[in-house]
Amino acid sequence: CLHLYTARHMGAVTVVSPSLGRRSLCIAVLLTYFFSPTVSQLTGYRRLHAWGKNRFGELGIEHVPAQANRAKPDQCEPQFVPTLGHEQLDTVQENLQRIISGHDHVVAITEEGSLYVWGRNDRGQLGLGVTGSPDTTTRFKPTLLEITNANGQKEEVIDAAVGLEHTMVVVSGGRVFTWGSNQYGQLGIDVQSEDTPFTSVPTAIDIGGESIMNVSAAAGHSVALTFTGAVYTWGANQEGQLGLGGCVNPQGRGLDPCLDYVRRPTKILQTIEGSFLPQMKLIAAGGHVAGGKERFLEGGHTVTVSKLNEVWGWGDNFHGQVGKKQTYFRVADNTELFTPNTFDNVTGKYYNREVLPVRVGPLVVTLSQPPPPPPPPLLPLPPRTPMAPAAGSPSITAPSIAPTTSALTDTVEVEMPEIIALSAGSHHSLALLKTGEMFAWGDNFFGQLGLGYQSMLREPDEFHKTQTWRQPEMIDMPQRITHFDYVVIEKQMEVVGNATVERSYTVQITGKIQGSKDSEGIEAAFTQIDAGNFQSIALARDGSLYTWGTNSLGQQGTCDCGACASSYDAAGSCLPISAPPAPPAPTLEEMRRLSVSNPFAPPAPPYVHKQTWDQRCECNCPGEGTCKFTPAFGDLDAINQGTCVGYGDETKCECTPPYLQMTGAIYNMDQPMSFSFGAKTNFSFVTIAVRNCSFLSDPTFFWYVSLFMQVKPHKAGGAMFAVSQSKCPTDGTGRECSGKGQCVLPEEQDAIPSCLCPFGTAGIFCEHSCPVGTKEDVDAIRADHNINKFRNSRYREDTDGKIDGEVCAGHGVCDRKGACVCQDNWFGERCQYMCPWNNDKQHCSGNGTCVYIPTVQEFPYCVCDRYNTLVKDPVMAAANAKTCEEKGLAVWPNGWCSYYDAMQGFDACYTQGLCGVCEDAAASRSILLVLFVSLFSLVTHL
Repeated sequence: CLHLYTARHMGAVTVVSPSLGRRSLCIAVLLTYFFSPTVSQLTGYRRLHAWGKNRFGELGIEHVPAQANRAKPDQCEPQFVPTLGHEQLDTVQENLQRIISGHDHVVAITEEGSLYVWGRNDRGQLGLGVTGSPDTTTRFKPTLLEITNANGQKEEVIDAAVGLEHTMVVVSGGRVFTWGSNQYGQLGIDVQSEDTPFTSVPTAIDIGGESIMNVSAAAGHSVALTFTGAVYTWGANQEGQLGLGGCVNPQGRGLDPCLDYVRRPTKILQTIEGSFLPQMKLIAAGGHVAGGKERFLEGGHTVTVSKLNEVWGWGDNFHGQVGKKQTYFRVADNTELFTPNTFDNVTGKYYNREVLPVRVGPLVVTLSQPPPPPPPPLLPLPPRTPMAPAAGSPSITAPSIAPTTSALTDTVEVEMPEIIALSAGSHHSLALLKTGEMFAWGDNFFGQLGLGYQSMLREPDEFHKTQTWRQPEMIDMPQRITHFDYVVIEKQMEVVGNATVERSYTVQITGKIQGSKDSEGIEAAFTQIDAGNFQSIALARDGSLYTWGTNSLGQQGTCDCGACASSYDAAGSCLPISAPPAPPAPTLEEMRRLSVSNPFAPPAPPYVHKQTWDQRCECNCPGEGTCKFTPAFGDLDAINQGTCVGYGDETKCECTPPYLQMTGAIYNMDQPMSFSFGAKTNFSFVTIAVRNCSFLSDPTFFWYVSLFMQVKPHKAGGAMFAVSQSKCPTDGTGRECSGKGQCVLPEEQDAIPSCLCPFGTAGIFCEHSCPVGTKEDVDAIRADHNINKFRNSRYREDTDGKIDGEVCAGHGVCDRKGACVCQDNWFGERCQYMCPWNNDKQHCSGNGTCVYIPTVQEFPYCVCDRYNTLVKDPVMAAANAKTCEEKGLAVWPNGWCSYYDAMQGFDACYTQGLCGVCEDAAASRSILLVLFVSLFSLVTHL
């Protein structure tokens, strides 16, 4: 095989074979490897964090206490989802792998292939029904769903996608199951939606007879990628999002009948250029839903990446989300209004769609780099011996030359870089390069592209100028997010004349976060991205998260930011600094030694208009500790931006004097902002993945974050998720072992570290306080003895074990949940109750069993050994009679013999349970009679 792309967490193995003849062999070998049963070792301690929209319990944080049908409110501060935390999954030896969100419901996949579902279920989108018994009950916490084949065997889930009201999964072997709403044919079961409007039973579908690698879903359409790189689509197609072409005209004008729903998975064959669709490695489906109860589709687009790293797109391009460069026309003469869209006389609406795949991009990283140094001039050989200048010969002087540090001048373009991640939101798209650069295009009304400004109009039939002056409202071509770019000075040795000198160059760094390094000391680059409804998120190699876009429902993970007005007069609040100074020019002596000047020396670097400050100033919350000051221009206010820190009630953006003190809240963030929860705590996030995102990233960085679509237009929302991982178990703030215990390395090779908890604590991360015995417990035990009868039975801590101040009163161990597991004959929440014993300190004198039933008696009591000689079974009756005789127990008129407390009497023991310490056994009064009765019963039976 020529190339092998593997991403076990995404269910991704893609093959590019050099020849068709060997392709089948490559795929067969890879399928055997990839779909073999998974047995995973626990690789770390993981927690699931959730925040944002929770109208239907989609955050998985359970329902309102005592109100089983009511979800908790939206959460602007991240919450734990305990069902999928290491406290729970560790008990079943599973590792949380992925979180994939839909509109109102969510699914999670473990490395072992288990599937959990929760959230809204009115259309069976959770898949919890069985044939003949549909299930439409909402779940407020993750619920295990087993996908089974025709033989009833459990299938291993390797990938999933979630749309508005439907769900798809890929199982081991490349088969696809779907369930939920079939309103637009999005299930691919090839039946009319009127006949099967929805199903809550997972149903296997056929996708061209091929094995599927990945699936993606939007509001009303579905996409599948095969191991051979083919793309299949089905479902809603009103905007050409299936890429199958139109039939009335190339753009499907006038309600083209070829843009109707497609109920069967259909392979895309042709591009807009007339060529075959190339083999793909990444897919992502996007789209939106508008309206209230009567929801209707708004848009719908699909983007893909080929194995040659070309981006392709099709479907609705009204916001530029497909990524095809537009032509802009003035709406009317002598106006500043423009539109890239076409007016449809049939429908009376503007439209802008691509019904066949079109090329996008390319994703170009433009770097400002210095020109190459000039070649050294040719010099004459030096003389063998010093000689005085001949008469009339010119003297050599050292001319004045420019500094050797180069300017940021020439532009270098690197095309077709490797793309490792792709994601599609409601109306925008994101892509990530292997080198860490992020690209965005499409709708930017909420700042979800992260370009440092927001578009002014929501519907770009017409657009005005924006903060960057005449920038179109739609970003119709991939734009690189430059927020994290920075410049460094690099030095290199060069030969100038007959000498080697050191030169300095300014170099632009992209795709990395300045000053941030991962655990191996490597500068942190971005490794994963995702596009949600009107928000975006990215993950860096150092485990940090960045969010941008809308914050209407707390999607940025912060409830308030104190000082986050979108624009204000910030003049003078940051002092500008210049670029690093140029190195000094060579001295006269150096020039004489070189005997040459450099006529090609580059000019000095230009003045760099950049303002910086440290982490103490957090104005307007865009993150990364930098101040980007944009002066007022025309009717636009000055803009000052910095870093937001803290979370919950402590989240704020105030600047230390002499900077501004401001008030306000984050509504939309137009450039990446540090995820405040992770910054404030010790949590580290190492992977993200969501509903419309495809990755071919390094599986070492194993975290997942999920975004999710919201329905109502102009009020974006969504549930968001992040999975954190730590070397040792952590508490609610990310402290290992709750800051109490010690993280210790295991002795076993494949095991992971665990917490060694200090005295009085227990739990997987030392989160529980263990019960401790008290002096009162000692006094109660010493008093609860029949001292008159057993003078030597009083409990003594020096000989019988210390109780006061001991965990579990010294007679038990504290389990992982902080509960005492008591020794035999010790009871109570802290093992403070002892079973009665005799002078020899034998519990129940060795003649009974100790019982502790608090509802019957506060203290434990003895149930003495007893035997019934009048049972119906004559053999048993004879055996019991013999036991009574051997133990010297009296047989009473009711046929029973028993140990008891003579001071209380046999009747008190037999009827009331007052048996003392089972210390007494009366002499047999009528053993011969008992034997006679037993023998008579035996003869009668025979």
